[in-house]
Amino acid sequence: MALRLLSDDDVRAVIGADTALELARRVLRDQAEGRAILSRPSAMILDASPVDGPKAKFKAAAVGHLAASGIRLLAHPSPTEKTCNYCAIFKHEDAALSGLVAERWLSRIRTAAFGVASIERLVSPGPLVVALLGAGGIAAEIVPLIARALPVRELRVSSRRPESMSAFAQAHARAAPFPVRAEADRGRLLRDADLVITLTESRNPLVLPGMLKPGAVVCSMGSYNELDYGVLREAERLVVDDADFAAEMGDGAAWIAQGHLTRAQFVERIDVLACEVSSGRKPGRRAATDRIVALVQGMAIGDVGFAAHALRETEKTGRGTLVELP
Repeated sequence: MALRLLSDDDVRAVIGADTALELARRVLRDQAEGRAILSRPSAMILDASPVDGPKAKFKAAAVGHLAASGIRLLAHPSPTEKTCNYCAIFKHEDAALSGLVAERWLSRIRTAAFGVASIERLVSPGPLVVALLGAGGIAAEIVPLIARALPVRELRVSSRRPESMSAFAQAHARAAPFPVRAEADRGRLLRDADLVITLTESRNPLVLPGMLKPGAVVCSMGSYNELDYGVLREAERLVVDDADFAAEMGDGAAWIAQGHLTRAQFVERIDVLACEVSSGRKPGRRAATDRIVALVQGMAIGDVGFAAHALRETEKTGRGTLVELP
């Protein structure tokens, strides 16, 4: 049996921006139809430090339209330059392990694509003023996806380091079909913004009550606490990609830990899932003035879907490294 190993370059060769968006939409539709399945619990963490070992995280999922399941093999909390996360893919037809796919870039493009696919039916018709907090790897991937999916009038970007903020704005201004500018002042950044996307590792809220105009969407994609609980209290709608994970990570977990609401109350507060909105099964917005909070941390079905697609496409061209297994 041959096992195909894919590098970041192999994945980049077969997943461009348009493909990433279509994959995200298709996997979300699978989820809405019950054909994309997350493991329960959604993640298992191994802390081997008591025996001088590493920390690792394992996540599993199945994606129906690709007839594949997978297990994400992750360094925890994040990989170093010496490590790389992988996704192991199993084909449903024979339960064979068909490949190991590098996740360093795949995880970034998957996160960006699922963010855009989750919010494109939530925003107002536009043209939109978009405020982006964060100038890292995922933010770099999300700008060209926004350009393909949304009618944008202007994109403003802010980050913790002024030099990276300016460099990010200059780099994307050359390619984006709309103005891109750096904005260090958070008040000016968010003023009149139709869509706010937070992509940071901040543990202190960046978006506070009173900062969002009626009708605005704020999409929090960070791991910790980017939105003050008061932002949720002002919002008419709450959208999440996965209720369990949203209660364990990011703003949902922070609000629960801060005592604003219990886990059960948080789950009860959820109005609709991102997959239901993306697939058209349920409306995300009920009125033009609805403020909408979307918590999109990403799901293993995304990584498995992207990895399985990459394996299918590279098999056609012979890309990747084949390893014969006994």
